[in-house]
Amino acid sequence: MAQLVVAASGYPGSLGLLVMAHARERGHKVTELHDLRNQEAVRAALARTDAVVLIPRRGNAWQDAHGAVVTLAEAADTLDTAPHLVLLSSFAVGHGPMHPLNRTDPSLLPGRVAAEHATRTGRLPYTIVRPVWFSEDPARSHALTLTQDPRTDGMISRADLAATLIAAVEQPAARGTTFGLYNEPGPPLTDWASDFAQLRPDDVGDDNRTTRKGLGSPSVSHPHPAR
Repeated sequence: MAQLVVAASGYPGSLGLLVMAHARERGHKVTELHDLRNQEAVRAALARTDAVVLIPRRGNAWQDAHGAVVTLAEAADTLDTAPHLVLLSSFAVGHGPMHPLNRTDPSLLPGRVAAEHATRTGRLPYTIVRPVWFSEDPARSHALTLTQDPRTDGMISRADLAATLIAAVEQPAARGTTFGLYNEPGPPLTDWASDFAQLRPDDVGDDNRTTRKGLGSPSVSHPHPAR
């Protein structure tokens, strides 16, 4: 059992609520943190925390993704033990500036890239998760594939994404990695440890903003029928 902080919007139906519900089902103690601009509240929340799941608000990626990572890192500087940071990013980061999502707002991609860079180069142990397009499919209704292909695409159910974010907290092999994930036909994933163990650790010294070395390795896939 871990002590977790989920930093998210808290809007009804949001991914943050799914993550908190799943964490509690797994026996973890959860603290909600909705305002990362309140330094005192952030420091208090992190005081006895094992991990932080950061789900940036939609809007200003420089403030709500990069700024949030910096705020959490600064608050953790005073702690004896640094909490594990699980950052929710986006598959669009790996596709670069020509992806339609990155063209909706000129600050979106640079803000997300900066958030990932600050996470990788900071002192907090970390995991960066790049989900694809969201679906509302029920949990465990499809196979789940973890991949380090920066050009990945597809669909992922919010429920399976929530489970993956908590699994990243629980599995030591998830630390120091960046990965995408998507659903496809087949039985649900049952062995998180095995799938995370096949991910390649990030090469922090090679940061070319979108398609860093190490993110082109084969997918880690639960067996599924051919499409």
